[in-house]
Amino acid sequence: MAGGRGSIAVLILAFVVCGACYGQGMGRPAVLKSAVLPGWGQHSLGHSTRGWVFMGLEATTWLGVGLSYLEGSFNESDYVDLAMEEAGINAEGRRSDFLNDLGDFSSSGAYNDYIRRLARYYYPDDPEAQREYYERHSRYGSDSWSWSSESARARFEDRLRESRQWYRRAMYIGAFALVNRAVSAIDAALIDEEGSERLYATMSFPESSDFSSVRITVGTRF
Repeated sequence: MAGGRGSIAVLILAFVVCGACYGQGMGRPAVLKSAVLPGWGQHSLGHSTRGWVFMGLEATTWLGVGLSYLEGSFNESDYVDLAMEEAGINAEGRRSDFLNDLGDFSSSGAYNDYIRRLARYYYPDDPEAQREYYERHSRYGSDSWSWSSESARARFEDRLRESRQWYRRAMYIGAFALVNRAVSAIDAALIDEEGSERLYATMSFPESSDFSSVRITVGTRF
């Protein structure tokens, strides 16, 4: 969530600064170009090195999105296969809460026992309410499962967790594409008539093994 709020803040700053600069006639085409493709506006203003930096960040961003999404897909395929082979249930396209239950309980029977206890806890003096609660939350038929072993269930949990983490990383990295466009547009807007570069931006990866660990620094020269 912090990454999302940061992206929104940069975008708001981009709209404010670029709007002011656009209204004053400063680099209008360059600002629009950089908003479409980071670095394009810098190239059009003759700052090729700076333009290649923004374009390189854009390429790196989408490479990170693609790799993270692939890892998420591979792990998803693994847990779907595990569920079918070791628990006798098709987990493809299932809701998140169902997958959580599938990973938490050794069988649907164990899960249903848990639901029965919850019903008694929530409605200790109302058998009818207990029955309705149980019928609403229990899992039978095509929703039933039974893991062949505890180790199989644990492997399913691991693959499910990994898949979600990689998909989440793909989303966070993709959000940086918006940040890169905002910074590139601001940079193009703030390059003055003499061509001096007044805005700078840097990106680093504190955790080199994790694409989702990104530090972005934006500053301006006066």
